[in-house]
Amino acid sequence: MGLHAVSIKAVQGILSAAQATDSHLEAEQVLPAIRLCPEILKDADEQISSEKFYALWLELVHRSGDRSIGLKMAEFTQPSTWDVVGYAVESSPDLNEAMQRIARSARVLNEEVEMTFEIHGKVARLTHAIPSSPVPLYRALCDWIVAGVFLMIRRMTGVDFVPLKVGFEHSLPEDISVYRQLFRAPVEFDQPVNEIVFDSTFLSTPFLRSYPELGKVLDRYIQELLAKLPQSENLIDSVRREISVELRGGNLGIDTVAKRLGFVSRTLQRKLKEAGTSYQQLVDEMRQSLSIYYLQEEHMAVSEVAFLLGFSETSAFHRAFKRWTGTTPGEFRRTLKLTNEM
Repeated sequence: MGLHAVSIKAVQGILSAAQATDSHLEAEQVLPAIRLCPEILKDADEQISSEKFYALWLELVHRSGDRSIGLKMAEFTQPSTWDVVGYAVESSPDLNEAMQRIARSARVLNEEVEMTFEIHGKVARLTHAIPSSPVPLYRALCDWIVAGVFLMIRRMTGVDFVPLKVGFEHSLPEDISVYRQLFRAPVEFDQPVNEIVFDSTFLSTPFLRSYPELGKVLDRYIQELLAKLPQSENLIDSVRREISVELRGGNLGIDTVAKRLGFVSRTLQRKLKEAGTSYQQLVDEMRQSLSIYYLQEEHMAVSEVAFLLGFSETSAFHRAFKRWTGTTPGEFRRTLKLTNEM
């Protein structure tokens, strides 16, 4: 179990949108595939680990065989999908307050999330990122979040909203026509964060329906929930974030990471040990998550994946992947292909 958790309410909404998009994505089949019992959905106070949350998105893509499923799921996503956060947004009088509430309360649903909302003159910007997660974030998840917010703005205002720009952390997909058709705006990939950038004059647009008194009640409730959550980033999160940066540069030595965090290596190792982990364990966890992500990209050779994960030899990556998953990279890809063809 990871240090962070995701509300079961969010999982319920995701699965509901998934099944509406593809009838084969029933919770009774999807959840057991990631070693979760469907009964977990009946407990409103339940949570799942962030690792299970990412596994859920991978399973939805595998089972549907559709890498753009996140965009399609957004069409069936309602404010209620986000539970109390969605209701707070829905009760906002205008777009400005809705954006403020989204950024302020997103961690209620996923403790790892960092959302910001900024206004600079004529430009407004809503960003989403999970710094401690594997990088880049899974495509379907990013698509669902950005498209979900975008479509919510259109529905709540009743206006044909067109942003100035949309950005995604994930790489350029083979077919970007679905993105252009949906957003009708410039779309950029391989960005530091997921974002929607739009004209700030649009912020004063009133919502078609608003329940301001309910919004005030929900805001107080959300503040109580946020107060119970851990700080947004602890030492382990910081180390994970730095490891993700170093992976892209191929330098995984602890010395560089320790220096960037203001420690000497020995002190950082001691603090990680006190937290119940180690630097090497965090590197392995990051490599494992990223390896599964990269191996889904058919155009990437296994040797390229090994290089991106910082392995000096492909054989070393093979051994590590077998240790992590019980199978080889090649066997994993063959199984994945068979699953997608079913």
